[in-house]
Amino acid sequence: MINLQEETQKLLKSKSGSPFLFVGSGFSRRYIGIEDWRGLLTRFCDDILEFDYYSATANGNLPKAATLLAKDFHEIWWKEAKYENSRKKYKDSTTSISDALKNEICEYIGSVDTTGNSAKNIQAELSILKEINVDGIITTNWDFLLEEVFPEYRVFIGQEELLFSNPQAIAEIYKIHGCASRPSSLVLTEEDYEDFEGKNPYLAAKLITLFIEHPIFFIGYSVTDPHIQTIIFSIAQCLTEEKLEKFSENLIFVRRANGEKESMQKLNFSTAGRNIIATVLVTDDFSKIYSAINENKRKIPARILRYCKEQMYELVNSEEPEKKLSVIDIDELDTSDEVEFLVGVGVAQAHSEEQDKLVVQTEKALAESGYQGVNLSDIYTDFTKAKSVFDAEKLLKLAFPVFRRSNTTFIPVFRYLHEVGITNAHELDKSTYTSAKIICKKMAKKKYALSSYKSQYDNYWSSKSTSEIIREADPQKVAIFVTHQDPKDVELDALKEFLSVHKPDDFGDPYSSYYRKLCSFYDRLAYGFDLKA
Repeated sequence: MINLQEETQKLLKSKSGSPFLFVGSGFSRRYIGIEDWRGLLTRFCDDILEFDYYSATANGNLPKAATLLAKDFHEIWWKEAKYENSRKKYKDSTTSISDALKNEICEYIGSVDTTGNSAKNIQAELSILKEINVDGIITTNWDFLLEEVFPEYRVFIGQEELLFSNPQAIAEIYKIHGCASRPSSLVLTEEDYEDFEGKNPYLAAKLITLFIEHPIFFIGYSVTDPHIQTIIFSIAQCLTEEKLEKFSENLIFVRRANGEKESMQKLNFSTAGRNIIATVLVTDDFSKIYSAINENKRKIPARILRYCKEQMYELVNSEEPEKKLSVIDIDELDTSDEVEFLVGVGVAQAHSEEQDKLVVQTEKALAESGYQGVNLSDIYTDFTKAKSVFDAEKLLKLAFPVFRRSNTTFIPVFRYLHEVGITNAHELDKSTYTSAKIICKKMAKKKYALSSYKSQYDNYWSSKSTSEIIREADPQKVAIFVTHQDPKDVELDALKEFLSVHKPDDFGDPYSSYYRKLCSFYDRLAYGFDLKA
């Protein structure tokens, strides 16, 4: 019997690039129970004709059936009382016949729980999926599951955003059929598909490098899906025979076995003289595929590589890049305000040795002062208390030098600066609390809110108060959505209570880091000040 995990690992070892995922509706059905396209459209036929009528009238063409359905749904959406709230929300942006149906589809999708169904095998697969090393994801899905699984990846919505932005092909999600956060972006009707397919050559040109340089795992699609084949053949038409062979080798379809034996098969399909032989992995246990992908360990996280690549791109395209380049000693990095992007070569060993010396010196000082056991977890537990268990001055002088050398950026520091009488940037600048200054400078350059969740916040949470978000959202999502609020709208008492009840260890990665951001966000609002002197 074939060992599918081992065979997939062998397959990936023969590839030079890290994988991309190409995710379809079957993926969302498997993990969060969203209906397929036909089932989704059927949900909105209660007040009009049966979906079978629209499907039959369209000769089984689903985009055309959606067009017919949208026309009838448009009439009731503007009249029925049950859509009153939606009309208030979307009235200004509802400008075409299909918009009403798109609005309600997005409302429904936004209400779906993206944490996955509770079946053990599904949760086990999701747990592995969240750890896998993929450079990016292409999807035709509209829901938010992928943002849940890969929360630090940047999201591009629709063909337009992908074609006319600056994607880096790493740590990114391309939602080529739109997203429920933006109803007008959905590729739903016959007209939408005609527009999409009209731009296929441009999309193919954008994706061609990905398909040549990376293995592409298709998950949640039938291998005969006409829309996927259209994209594949659009790319194939641009390739020489030599490149076409390499392209074919990178196409890997994951198909449910439905009780059959696990297998690795070859699938041959062709059009217009272009012959493609793809690989098909057949299994009911997708964790074997995800585990094989996860064997492709990367020393640097994809999101960090994306940031570096993006910053280097911006540097090269700058009008005066030489003004942003500098050669400085490692010890001067924290005090340099001029350098926007740093590439270090050959300094890792020296820096590591220097850092070890500093840690030893600081730990000795902590031991002598009785602060030896203080760590960052203690700070997150302490900073919301009415009375701190620490002497703020000793903490700032003896513990924060260790904290600033850690990988953690968002650290509650303003509470302790406030206790030693520092209440503005000028006082901080004149103080001797060097490490606190550096931590503040680091945080000043970062954003508390995750940009990949902004659209979701704008559509579903922006009208709610802090208390309502805390009450209605899953605890791990509170840190994501509250940080999008305008600071003047944040209910500090409610947020303080939430932070007092929950700790970073209550959440698995990456949510523990979001909780720490939320702590820092509260610390800045409750005790902080403008860092510009």
